[in-house]
Amino acid sequence: MSAPETVAEAYLVALRERGVDRLFVNAGTDFATIVEAYARQKESGLALPEVVVCSHENLAVSMAHGSYLGDGRVQAVMLHTSVGSANAVCAVSNAASARVPVLLSAGRTPLFESGILGSRDYGIHWAQEMFDQAGMLRELVKWDYELRDGAQVREVVDRALDRARTDPPGPVYLSLPREVLAAPTFAAPAPAAAPVPTRAHPDPAAVDTLAEHLATARFPLVVTGDSGADHSCVAALAELAGRYGIGVVESGPRHVSMPADHPMHLGYRPGEVLADADVVVTLDLDVPWLPAAVSPADDAVVVQVGPDPHFGRYPIRSHRSDLTITAACGPLLAALGPALQARADRIDTGRTSRIEELGGRWRTRRQALLDAEAATSDAPITKATMNAALAAVVGPDTIVVNEYWAQAEVLAPTVPGSYLGTPPAGGLGWGLPAAIGVKLARPDATVVSTLGDGAYLFANPAACHQAMAMHGLPVLTVVCSNDHWGAVQASALKVHPDGHAAASADLSPLARLDPVPAFETYAEASGGFGVRVRSRAELVPALEAALRVVREEGRQALVNVECS
Repeated sequence: MSAPETVAEAYLVALRERGVDRLFVNAGTDFATIVEAYARQKESGLALPEVVVCSHENLAVSMAHGSYLGDGRVQAVMLHTSVGSANAVCAVSNAASARVPVLLSAGRTPLFESGILGSRDYGIHWAQEMFDQAGMLRELVKWDYELRDGAQVREVVDRALDRARTDPPGPVYLSLPREVLAAPTFAAPAPAAAPVPTRAHPDPAAVDTLAEHLATARFPLVVTGDSGADHSCVAALAELAGRYGIGVVESGPRHVSMPADHPMHLGYRPGEVLADADVVVTLDLDVPWLPAAVSPADDAVVVQVGPDPHFGRYPIRSHRSDLTITAACGPLLAALGPALQARADRIDTGRTSRIEELGGRWRTRRQALLDAEAATSDAPITKATMNAALAAVVGPDTIVVNEYWAQAEVLAPTVPGSYLGTPPAGGLGWGLPAAIGVKLARPDATVVSTLGDGAYLFANPAACHQAMAMHGLPVLTVVCSNDHWGAVQASALKVHPDGHAAASADLSPLARLDPVPAFETYAEASGGFGVRVRSRAELVPALEAALRVVREEGRQALVNVECS
């Protein structure tokens, strides 16, 4: 194996040495020496990250996001200068709000107009240059830098990965000028392994205070939705809740944080139980309740826990906290177990049965919905119908990546990582490319992407289905086609419940999407299976047929459901 000859090769080698196995790319003229590095790989024998070609930057960053959710490993992306970075901003916003560590790199327009290898040789190299290319992303990333010289490359990669992984994790951004990438490099000794940052651990005194509150509470409640991002936290939280009688409610879940069949699981609507709790612990959740709708009781003790418990990157967030603990969820739960055990004799043994009774309410509601849908045969398809049908066909090996209609309350997931919800920022177009990224990281899993027609259009669907075909990543896409932006209409009615929009029988033109394309043909155009569903009787058979195509034939599938 030869040594890297260019800075581009040195950069790629450094990524691979640090455990970054994939590089998601949407290439441009700034990639010249990156292209050369991969072309020379057979001769050089250099270990480089696997290239994952993506035909749109939202696809690239969101696939990287999904791959991290699938295997927990830092991902790397390379974008095309300023214009590619601009296309990626929405996806980077999603990754930042979801605390996903991604090393985003982007070529930089050549610095020199002539006279040096890699200098400008296209007309676009003048118009694409910006005074501050990284500025458009600076508010979203934890760190940004420009590689100035090849002698820095290992140190810069280590710095980028360290910042991306340190609690709370998130994306970072590195600019790579074309002349720097094309410059020759020298053989450097292999560096020592870079240390992985430890998780944020809680103050022991704060743990004791929290344990005291929980042990003496009448109704202790944990509100979460993101703690299951660390899969080990799911079993840990379930163990504590069951052993010590602590209720858990998942608010707007983006991960499975508590198995839905656990007796201490109180459902997915914090407003139903929040006001009755006398101790409320928010476990790494940015919006545990909507202050305009419901808040903890005035005399309740409110505790906020997380590696950044007050979400410092949010300009305003004033959710009350009587005790704030800076800690990752895993270390906090590990420390809390012994502290509660030491106070076990002071815990009211009757509270467990009372909390279990509360948990029965949402399960009864869920079963009533399933029974009602099973008994209805000729009514229009609703989102409730779609949820009941999906719940009937998914298995333990299924991962649902939801960007709209698939409700955890109906699907009742129990396996860590089996339900992934929309990132807090809510940038549309995340769900389908993220599902493809999950499939890349978890090739043996069945991955289902659940979308509305608006979110599907935002995902650049032609690019997504082409990527599934190119990389052999069959995903089942289920689109709820109701020809409108539901969130736009609902928001108007919330703000103006007695206004003209509420009184009108028609949708606002601002909320309409019709006519939408025949979405099933996108999958067909890329060699997949597509079907349109118009009646309830067709829905479950169509989902089952699509799942067989994905599982048995290894082809992508799309079910386009006409939904009211």
